[in-house]
Amino acid sequence: MTRITLLLAVAWLAAAHGQVARDDDADTSDVAPAQPSGADAAPTNDADAVTFELGAGIEHDSDVGVAELDTTTGAGDVAASLEFGVAYDRPGDSKADFGAGYNFSESLHEDFSAFDVRIHRVSARTSYDLGRTDIGASLQYADAALDGNEFLTLTQISPYLSRLVGKRLFLRFAYLSTDKDFAGNPARDAKASSFSSDAYVFVNGLTTYLVFGHRYDDENAGAAEFDYTGHRLNLQLSKRLTMRAREVTLRTYLRFENRDYRAATPSIGQLRRDDRRELETTAEIPTGKRLVTRISLKRADNDSNLPAVDFAETVLSVEFSATL
Repeated sequence: MTRITLLLAVAWLAAAHGQVARDDDADTSDVAPAQPSGADAAPTNDADAVTFELGAGIEHDSDVGVAELDTTTGAGDVAASLEFGVAYDRPGDSKADFGAGYNFSESLHEDFSAFDVRIHRVSARTSYDLGRTDIGASLQYADAALDGNEFLTLTQISPYLSRLVGKRLFLRFAYLSTDKDFAGNPARDAKASSFSSDAYVFVNGLTTYLVFGHRYDDENAGAAEFDYTGHRLNLQLSKRLTMRAREVTLRTYLRFENRDYRAATPSIGQLRRDDRRELETTAEIPTGKRLVTRISLKRADNDSNLPAVDFAETVLSVEFSATL
């Protein structure tokens, strides 16, 4: 585990240094802690326009694989991860909002180095506030390498519409257009159209809320055997607790997905069908003003008539991240 230990040590020291340096700066004593992401993100005029995030983690996966290639090893392994990100959010309270970011992530496995992944991701978003309704769009571009070799580039454009209904219900509807380009594997190149809808139910503001989501996917690949339509259902429960003067956030995710392929898969001589179920629990524990520890446990069960992807896995991970 030499390279895993080295990676974690370097990332942890850098994150800890950033935490100490920022906390010791007298000019930042009145700056609010970084806002959480996703549904937890609350607007604030005091937020920094540019933020940096540095993270490191370690995980154990009971069945290492690459979902995009329908490949699993049937064996477990330990992997370390390193992540760096920079984000810009337009400050102020203008009705027009804009943000952009860059993220780099890398994973290193102890035994299965052929499954090491490196990803560069660029994103941008814009929105306009119409009162209780927002309209906007996001753009994402990702370039992934597998075992040091070019693997996949992905471009996604997503316009959306959201609306606050009363005080407890927030609705979001989006269309996603995705373009996948697999290096040296044109059969898997694909274009996908997706429609998603999400309902946020605030039981107690941002302290306790539920998210119900549905997404429909229609993907057309270079080879007909990879064309499919599918549905995803998800449920999330988020709860904030105060434990020893720290605000701990607990999240539980439940996901269901099915895919029906439109052409026979040659290796099995019939139409392929996948059914996937995931249950994940995550705890976010502040360990400083800008340092967070995340502990996650995920169980996934994949049922398929394609033997290569008919498997179950358990993933346990611990991550540390610092916002600078």
